[in-house]
Amino acid sequence: MTTDLRSLLKGARDRIPVRPLRDREAWAAVDRELLAELLAKAEAERARPWPNPTLSQYARFWRDGERTPYEDVAGQLRNRTALNVVVAAATGAQEWLDEAADGLLMQCEQTSWCWAAHESFATARGEVLPDPRDPYVDLGAGESAAILAWADLVLDSALDERVPGLRRRMRAEVRDRVIDPFLRRRDWHWLGLDGRQHNWNPWIHSNILITALTLVDDPELQAEVVDLVLEGLGRYVEALPADGGCDEGYAYWWNGPARLAGALELVDWATAGALNSFDPPVLRELARFPHRMALGDGWYVNVADGPARPSADQPWHVLHRWGARNGDPAVMAHAAAHKRPLVNLEAGLGRALVGLFDPAWTAAEPAKPPLPATTWLADVQVLVARQQAGTATGLTLAAKGGHNAENHNHNDIGSYLVAYDGTPVLIDLGQPTYTRSTFNEDRYTIWTMQSQWHNAPTINGHDQCPGQEYAARDVAVQLTDDIAELQLDLAAAYPSDAGCDHWLRAARLDRQAGAVVVTDTWPTTVNAVLRHVLAGSVSARANGSCTIRSMAGGIIKLAWDPALGEGHLETQPVTDPLLSGVWGEAVHRLSIPVEQGGTFELTIESGEQHD
Repeated sequence: MTTDLRSLLKGARDRIPVRPLRDREAWAAVDRELLAELLAKAEAERARPWPNPTLSQYARFWRDGERTPYEDVAGQLRNRTALNVVVAAATGAQEWLDEAADGLLMQCEQTSWCWAAHESFATARGEVLPDPRDPYVDLGAGESAAILAWADLVLDSALDERVPGLRRRMRAEVRDRVIDPFLRRRDWHWLGLDGRQHNWNPWIHSNILITALTLVDDPELQAEVVDLVLEGLGRYVEALPADGGCDEGYAYWWNGPARLAGALELVDWATAGALNSFDPPVLRELARFPHRMALGDGWYVNVADGPARPSADQPWHVLHRWGARNGDPAVMAHAAAHKRPLVNLEAGLGRALVGLFDPAWTAAEPAKPPLPATTWLADVQVLVARQQAGTATGLTLAAKGGHNAENHNHNDIGSYLVAYDGTPVLIDLGQPTYTRSTFNEDRYTIWTMQSQWHNAPTINGHDQCPGQEYAARDVAVQLTDDIAELQLDLAAAYPSDAGCDHWLRAARLDRQAGAVVVTDTWPTTVNAVLRHVLAGSVSARANGSCTIRSMAGGIIKLAWDPALGEGHLETQPVTDPLLSGVWGEAVHRLSIPVEQGGTFELTIESGEQHD
């Protein structure tokens, strides 16, 4: 295919719909108010020293397990460089071209683009200092290469005139750090050659793609790189579930499926649409995942790692164009409902630049998010159901089956969450700050990863185990106008020592009754504790009931058999900044012990008083 690609890629750079600095007419047409905000931000940044990632920050991953001190500063350097690139192109001013060039050279001068948490080559040597002669290609390397690539595309010959030699240096750095290692080695785990696909595949491949299209001048080498990128993306597409679900959750959807969409757009532009990249039917379903997971008011169903209330500053134009390609008004409406005036450079320089030159996105009017009544994703086994389509008002139930070896897995088989007026009350805590323990053998010592901190039972003193064999069984749904119910047996998610051969759970939204009902049935030989993780404040308790005021002020009531008492309520301080930024200073866990088997029914309904 390489020979054909050489022909298809001829002139590819010029077909990418981002205009270079020298096209002053095109840049003059970009939103003036937006560019004024970016200029003001760049002026404020210029008054401060450039971010300087240090070895001591890098070494902290090995010393105390902290990875964010380095990654945050390295990200600030990339973001400031990206900001100056946009401002330089928008203004055409030499002072900003100098600022952009300074940032680009700082990128080139870094010893490594790889983030410490991924630098297994250094770890294998028993060192903390990366070796520039043996670069590791990870997410950080891909992001740094992409900064240089998009900057080269938009600043183009202006860099030659102002700082001759910088573009040659940029090409040499990406060749040594990314392109050659990508071609030379086929054992990068993110290639997916072992059959395991995750968000690294499209994220890194998309960055290598733009790097090849803009910084690789040899047509034969360029075609070779693009051919391998297409092969890798193909493996990712083939592994996607037909229902369009993302087991990594909504937050990672933006750096998994959405990165795939960006890569396929580049392929279409580079080849003038010759490869029909958006043809696979699963891509239509994949674009619907964000609005299917929306709870309302910025809250989302957050299975796996990811916050329940992620930043609203996503590259929504990517989703909008994806919906337009599919002719899917619901996808476009969900994107338009979240349109923001400021371009989010933290989501990537390329995404920002493409968004600036997307006339359909510029013209898009605010819309109402679709908020479907019921979503059932059979492959990833996630149910989301609300009382009424098109509105967050009332109760929304989300429940999952699946297995405990999903990407970014939490031990959460059979867990569920309930939102009231769009705000989660029975919750999934989501992602804490990543450390060394997050992705090694200590992962499930982290409290938020454990089933006892999800809405799942502890059975005979045992919680769920990680691994693909720990999975839901006999999964079924009942979906009617009035009822949305997920039924499953979650006993296999627990170790054999738990001594439980079946634990049947049914999580049901009853629209007519205006209630969520969760029913558990288990053998008489089993003792258990039913766990319920709550956000907001507990305003009243009694035998068989607990009343909660949500973080938005709504009232819901939990009710169960009064003979089981009021349960045990504990308050868990939340000190991790990623978690406290979502849930506040504390969450609560209501534990209800049950003995000798039987049936437990929990009813959740509005506690509001209406005239």
